[in-house]
Amino acid sequence: MEDNKQYQDPSEPKKPGLSETLCNVKLNDEVSTTGTDSAAHTAQGTMEQAALDTTPAYHSPPVPETLLTTKQLLQYWTAVNKRVKPIRLLFDIPETRTVESQCSKYVMYKVVVIRSGTYDGNQASIERRYSDFERLHKNIVKNFKEEVEEIAFPKKIVSGNFTEEKITERKLAFIDYLGKLYAIKDIRNAEEFTDFFFLSEVREGYTCLRGGQYTRALDILLNVLSLQEKLYSTDSQRLVPTLSAISVCCKDLGNMENAYRFSEKAGIILQNYSHHKYLIPLLKTQISLGYSLDKDIRQVGQKVADMEELQGQSNMVSLKELVVQEYV
Repeated sequence: MEDNKQYQDPSEPKKPGLSETLCNVKLNDEVSTTGTDSAAHTAQGTMEQAALDTTPAYHSPPVPETLLTTKQLLQYWTAVNKRVKPIRLLFDIPETRTVESQCSKYVMYKVVVIRSGTYDGNQASIERRYSDFERLHKNIVKNFKEEVEEIAFPKKIVSGNFTEEKITERKLAFIDYLGKLYAIKDIRNAEEFTDFFFLSEVREGYTCLRGGQYTRALDILLNVLSLQEKLYSTDSQRLVPTLSAISVCCKDLGNMENAYRFSEKAGIILQNYSHHKYLIPLLKTQISLGYSLDKDIRQVGQKVADMEELQGQSNMVSLKELVVQEYV
């Protein structure tokens, strides 16, 4: 499971990345027998300190350029360019398929969500038809009319919908449309946008879970989690219900190790939110699973005892009871 990585808006102040700067800005003084040796060493020390600084990055080195060697300047600006590169999402539609039944015919577009700026080995995909995109557009226009007034949406046509040329044209238009919506900060963080990518799958997953179809529910929810980790990169609390549901599925399928792992991850996200409704049920699940896996859960047990004493809540619902109440 890949960790969440925070997207940095290009308009916001850029902060230097500690590990990135330390890896890329290596000031190896190459000045030989001149009086600039000591200056270069001073520059090295100053820039190493800058790597530890958490103040915003500016457009000039922390020391005068005349004190740096050519190699040092090159390394410095390479590091700057790398650390200010925003991590964004890219959208692609690599496949389509035409669905035909007795009463309808439509095209399904496979939408792939890819994290850029780093290798994404966990690409997530969904299938959507024109009416789904149209519903997204109407919801966005309802609340963000001014922001999207110049963003074109492919119009509905009466005939020719199923020609290869028209399908390709629409596919490219949808890719462009999603990219432009995501570029607007208020929209990419809005439920109207994120719900397009997984709301129907979340509902299906929870319906399967309530019906005891844990294998099917798990497959759906793992894909949902991958999408949410990309779309909720700045708000990890919103991952907790899905992580909890996955833990419940794993436990009921007898996969205790993964059940513990997902409940632990959700608990870590909530460690500073002592009154969150999921926290104590998650910790109690960790305790129960930890006993069966022979893990040391004494600290977790003490934390639960302290929280229950403080909050006066000792008969809370179980994690599964909490999960099945979602999306009813």
